[in-house]
Formats: sequence, structure tokens, C-alpha cells
Amino acid sequence: MIVTDTDLPISDIVKGYKDLWKIERSFRTIKSFIDIRPVNHRKEERIEAHVFVCVLSLLIARLFEKSMNDEITISVISDMLSELKAIPVKTADGIITLRSESENARNILDKMKIPYPGKILSSVPT
Repeated sequence: MIVTDTDLPISDIVKGYKDLWKIERSFRTIKSFIDIRPVNHRKEERIEAHVFVCVLSLLIARLFEKSMNDEITISVISDMLSELKAIPVKTADGIITLRSESENARNILDKMKIPYPGKILSSVPT
């Protein structure tokens, strides 16, 4: 549906046009990073649920980017957070799961106000 609002002030029209790149970037994100396709569902309600989850993922991705003041994309945020690893270490007493170090991940989590995980993630005696 095409709608023309002739009552909009020029400043709102210009701002909307300047912000068009944000909408275009969101479509690229949902098609590439979130990977909305292929939809491997046949039932309409499952297809709707799939698209809903993808749009919800886009919202979360944009919130992450906003928390970083739009300085980096969700792809870069994801890459930096993926530097954090859980490393299982077998000891005489059991298995201890340790966290790797990542200054990039620490910076991302700090800006998002998410606590950095402790050095020892779990300990399972044998």
C-alpha cells in the first residue's frame, strides 16, 4: 500500500529519508546474519513462528548494536563474544570447566552491563 502524507513537515521527510539506510541494513541482517531462509516448514503457523523468531532476533541484535552506540555490527559483536570458550580440564578430583580470556568479549559485556563470567564455570567431582 502506498500512502502519501502531504501534511508532514519537510524536516520529518528529510529525517525519514536519511534513516532509510537503517531499514535497508536491517533487511540485510535478517537475510544474512539471522538467515531467515530457507524456511523448511510447510504449515502456515510454523512459517509464521519462524519469521517471528527471526524478527525477534533482529530486535535483539539491534538492541545489542544500540548498547554499543551503533559503533559495531551484530556480526562483529558475535565474533568478539565467540572468543569466550568453556574449556573442560580433567583433574584427579573430577572435571573443572574454565573460561578462556577475551578482552574483546569483556569490553562488549561491560558496555552491555552484563557481568563477565567467573574463571571457573563448573566443577564436577568424579
